[in-house]
Amino acid sequence: MGDASFDPQRFFDSFPRFVETSETGPWRERLNARYFALVHTHRELLRGARVLDLASHDGRFSFAALQNGASRVVGIEHSAALIDKTYENLQHYGVPRDRYDFVLGDLFTNIERVGRCGVVFCFGILYHINNHMLLFSKIAALEPQYLILDSRISQLDGSVIEVRSPLGASPPPLGGDIESQPSRAALEAMLSYFGWKFEYFDWSGSGLAAAKHLSDYRAGSRVSLLVTCNEQRTPLEVRERAVQAVLDQQQDRQTQWLTIKDVASRFGLVPQALRFWVRQIETEPTPGAGRKE
Repeated sequence: MGDASFDPQRFFDSFPRFVETSETGPWRERLNARYFALVHTHRELLRGARVLDLASHDGRFSFAALQNGASRVVGIEHSAALIDKTYENLQHYGVPRDRYDFVLGDLFTNIERVGRCGVVFCFGILYHINNHMLLFSKIAALEPQYLILDSRISQLDGSVIEVRSPLGASPPPLGGDIESQPSRAALEAMLSYFGWKFEYFDWSGSGLAAAKHLSDYRAGSRVSLLVTCNEQRTPLEVRERAVQAVLDQQQDRQTQWLTIKDVASRFGLVPQALRFWVRQIETEPTPGAGRKE
């Protein structure tokens, strides 16, 4: 697949079902601008890549990835109704069934089951969750080459996480639902913690934010980044040896993190990813280091 017979600045004009099935606002100009910034700009990275789409909604950006040459897409979505719409949309546009799969359920639970991927989409979900570091840790364990991130951010000064209500009230009413928006500095600190490099998309310079319904991008309260996670993936045998080295060397649970950092340094690994692999082995029903994919 990979259909170039569309205007990249009007992508959803060619595929209007996604405007009709959207539950986040039927604004075609907004969807088109986001497509250009998040997918078209990175089309070279998507060619031949296996893509994981977190909170995949109605499949709009999963479909866009396939249209730009992704080999396969796996999405995770908590809404059964949106999963149904996704399958209907992709079937309507003739996408071969073996090119995609969508998992219904909790993001944190299911991300461990999808296996390695080359590119991760994290669009419009980061500010809805309250444990950003856990999500980034689980992404790191998948060893993607790239993470494409789009999120609202707090406008507060400093490296902070602002707790808000889903409707934006800050502080939120006591006892109500909450969401957590990192400030720009906090987001950069978290990404840098994993040794990742990042580059912001220039919404102002692109001219795309001048369109209607894009005031959040114009104001800088929503940002888009290309995050480079891993230039090279860790061979499975290296991963197994590193996990086994931690298990062999750690004296107790209290000193495990120090052991992980030492082993990660020797093997050239991201400590947070190694810690996640160790946790996987510790909870396996059968022995064998590094066997999960």
